[in-house]
Amino acid sequence: MLSPPTASLPRLFLPRQTLFKILLALLPSFLSDRLFPDHKPTYRVHPTSYLDGLRGIASIIVFFCHYTENNFSALTPSHGLNVDRPSSFIQLPYFRIIFSGRPMVHIFFVISGFALSYKPIKALHARDLDKCYTALASSTFRRAFRLFGPCVVSTFMVLCLRQTGYLGPAQETLMEEVWKWKGAVFHQITWGWDWDRDLKPAYDIHLWTIPIEFAHSMLLFMVVLMLSRVKLHVRMGSVLGLMGYCLMCGKWAGFEFLAGLFLAEVFVLKQEGKKQKEWEGEREGTKEGGMVMGPGMLVKGLQVVMILVGLFIGGWPNRSADKTPGISWFLERTPLPFAEMDHLAPQKFWFGLSAVCTVWAVGELDFLRRFFEGGLAQYCGRISYAIYIMHGPVMDTIQASILGHVDISARGKPGDANFKEALPAAGVKGFFGVKTPTQITLSWFFGMWMIGPFVFWAADVFWRVVDNRIVDWGKRLENWCLDEDTGPSPRSQGYSVAA
Repeated sequence: MLSPPTASLPRLFLPRQTLFKILLALLPSFLSDRLFPDHKPTYRVHPTSYLDGLRGIASIIVFFCHYTENNFSALTPSHGLNVDRPSSFIQLPYFRIIFSGRPMVHIFFVISGFALSYKPIKALHARDLDKCYTALASSTFRRAFRLFGPCVVSTFMVLCLRQTGYLGPAQETLMEEVWKWKGAVFHQITWGWDWDRDLKPAYDIHLWTIPIEFAHSMLLFMVVLMLSRVKLHVRMGSVLGLMGYCLMCGKWAGFEFLAGLFLAEVFVLKQEGKKQKEWEGEREGTKEGGMVMGPGMLVKGLQVVMILVGLFIGGWPNRSADKTPGISWFLERTPLPFAEMDHLAPQKFWFGLSAVCTVWAVGELDFLRRFFEGGLAQYCGRISYAIYIMHGPVMDTIQASILGHVDISARGKPGDANFKEALPAAGVKGFFGVKTPTQITLSWFFGMWMIGPFVFWAADVFWRVVDNRIVDWGKRLENWCLDEDTGPSPRSQGYSVAA
C-alpha cells in the first residue's frame, strides 16, 4: 500500500500534497485505486446498474466505429460488397457489430429516457407527488450543466490543440479561433431546438447527439409532469400513443426517449410485483426438473430472439443496404415517413426499434444482466460520457503517428511545384500492410489496441477532473439557488442526474 509522500521537497517544487493530487489525477482510476486504496471511492450495484454497463460498452463501440470509419473504410461495407478487394471476416453479420456505432447512439437515447424518468416514476408509484416534482425540478435544473459543461471544456481543449499545432498548422489567429469556438458552442452544441437542421458541430463533430439529448430530456420531463396525476393505465396508454405519434412524424429520438419512459414504468411495476410476492411468500411458475416452466420460458426465448435480431440489424451498413442480404428485407419494409426521408432514415427506424427491444431484454435476461453489472462494464459505464467526448480529440491527435501508412511512391517530377517525395512504410499500416483481408484486419486490430489505452486514459482523467466536478458544481449551484420554503432539497432526498 502506498501513501502520500512525506519527505521534504526543495522550494522550487510544488507542495507535496499538490504533487500527490496531480499524480493521483493523472493516474487511471483502476491504478490509483490499487496504489492508494485510502482514496478509493466505493461503488455499489443498484437495480438499474445494468443500464450503466450497457451504456459503457456502447460508448466503446462508438469509439471503435469512428476509428474504423476514419482509418479503415474498406471494412465498413457489408461482407462481399467491397469493390476492389476481398472482404474480411469481421465484415460478416454479428462480427461487424464491434464497430457499428450508429445503433449505439439509439441505445444511449433509450437508456437516457429510462434513467431520467426512473426516480419520478418510482415516486409516483409510491404516491409521493412532492418527491416526483422535486426529482423533475432537480433534473431539469441540472441537465444543461451535465450535458453541456464537459463539452464546453473538451471543445476548448481542441481549440488549444489547434492553436499549438498539434492538430495541424493553425488556420486562424487566437481571437478568430475563440470567436469561432463561441459560435460552435452557442449555435451548434448548446442550442437543442434546431437539431434537425445542423448535426455537425465544429471542433468535435461527434457531439451532434448532445443537443438532441438535451431537447428530448426536456420533452421527457414535460411528458412525465403532464401525466404525473393520471391513472396508471392512462399514463402508460398515453406514452404508447405519443411513441406512435413520434414514429408517424419521423421523429426517432422522441420515440426512443419516450420508450425509455415506458420501460421504466414496466421496470417499476415488475419490482413492485416481486416485493408483493415476497410478502405473500409465493413463487413464480411451476418447477419441473429444476427448470421454470410456463409462459416465462416463452418470454425469455422471445427476448433472446430480440437480442439476436437487434445484433443483426446493428450491422446495417451506411451504403448498399439494398444489396446486403437480410438487411435489404428490413429496408423494403421500412414504413413511411422513414422510407422517403433520406438514405439513412430507414436504418434509424430499425435501430430505434431494436434499441428498445435490446434495453428491455438485457434487463430481463439474467446472463446478460450479470455481465453488464460486472466490474469491467460498470467501469466503462462510469467513464462512458468521457469516452464519448474524448475519443475524437485523442484520435485526431495520435492516430496518424501510430497507424502510419504503406509505401508511398513519389509524385510528379523533381523541381515541379506539385512534386512529393517517396515515403517509406511507417507505423502499424506500414508493418502489416493493408492489401489483403488478413493484412487490413491485423492493422485494424493492433492499431485499435495501441490507440485504445490512450483513449481510456484520457477519458478516465477527464471523467474525474472535469466530468465529476461539473456534476458536483451543478448540485452545489442548485442547492445554493434553492428557495428553502419550497420543500426539501434534492440532495436531502438523494437525487442525482443520470447521464
